[in-house]
Amino acid sequence: MRYLLLPLLVLSSCRQDKNTAEETQSNEPTIVRLESERPLMGTLFKIITYAEDPREGYLAMEKSFDLAEDFSNRATDYDPDSELNHLTKSKPGMPIAVSKELFDVLILGKKLTKESEGIFDPTLGPLTHLWRETRRTKEVPSEEDIAAARSRCGIEFLAFDEKKQTITVKRQDLQLDLGGIAKGFAADLIYDHLAKKGFPRTLVAAAGDLRIGDPPPEREGWNIGLRTFRLTPNKSLPLRNCAVSTSGDLFQSVTTDGKTYSHLIDLQTGLGLTTRRAASVIMPEAKMTDPLATIACLSDNPKALFKKFPGASIRIVYEDRKIPPITTGVFTE
Repeated sequence: MRYLLLPLLVLSSCRQDKNTAEETQSNEPTIVRLESERPLMGTLFKIITYAEDPREGYLAMEKSFDLAEDFSNRATDYDPDSELNHLTKSKPGMPIAVSKELFDVLILGKKLTKESEGIFDPTLGPLTHLWRETRRTKEVPSEEDIAAARSRCGIEFLAFDEKKQTITVKRQDLQLDLGGIAKGFAADLIYDHLAKKGFPRTLVAAAGDLRIGDPPPEREGWNIGLRTFRLTPNKSLPLRNCAVSTSGDLFQSVTTDGKTYSHLIDLQTGLGLTTRRAASVIMPEAKMTDPLATIACLSDNPKALFKKFPGASIRIVYEDRKIPPITTGVFTE
């Protein structure tokens, strides 16, 4: 449901940056721009960073990719042998020790489920699987199938023990889906490792999610332009030390019987949204912007909901231009 393969964020300054910062004094070190990519989570992750020692920079980037790939392998619901699926298949009532990363992302998912009033919920896997079947067959599921899937959803079916780092599944046939938070979580893992290793001038791009650190040499920030639907960026935002995510249905939708359904599941119907929209969110960390962008798309009253997240800036635009956009924070400047 929430693996968003959306290249909605255009890094408008990346190709314009010089490969090296000009030396102002002969004894100053040369700072080199480095780039690396790796396929992860059904999309392409990209790192841009600046380093005095290219070898150390590339080694740090490869290690950060390894950390993200390990998390991806643990958190995917596509691999029947993943740590996430082993948890869902565990005997109901039995506490299961899990990795720190999986525990952290699921307990954050629980917190966001409460704060979003159930709009975001990592236990909505049964509805996700129905949407995947709809995408494959082009047939809308029956009301009975939707009701059966709904009955298997609920964050109350997971119990957490923070001291022991265990999770207990309370019912059989639970299906978890971290697609609306895993990419952002992985982007943070990559950035945090690079910053810890001394490379804070870093940008991590994962489809519709960006984690941004200190700006490139002699720049105010990373100039980020947002593109949605047929619109092209008319200006860019010089961002630094934050994250930005965009959620929408530019590529993930299915049309059947003359109606287009998004991969974003409307909890009122159990089906994908039918009004095309895209939401962008800016906050300090991608593990928050990734799910909040989805929440902004799905909420009936996003401005009211986002009062719970006072540090967030949001922009929601609709394909139907008669519907006015919603903007807060830096998007209103």
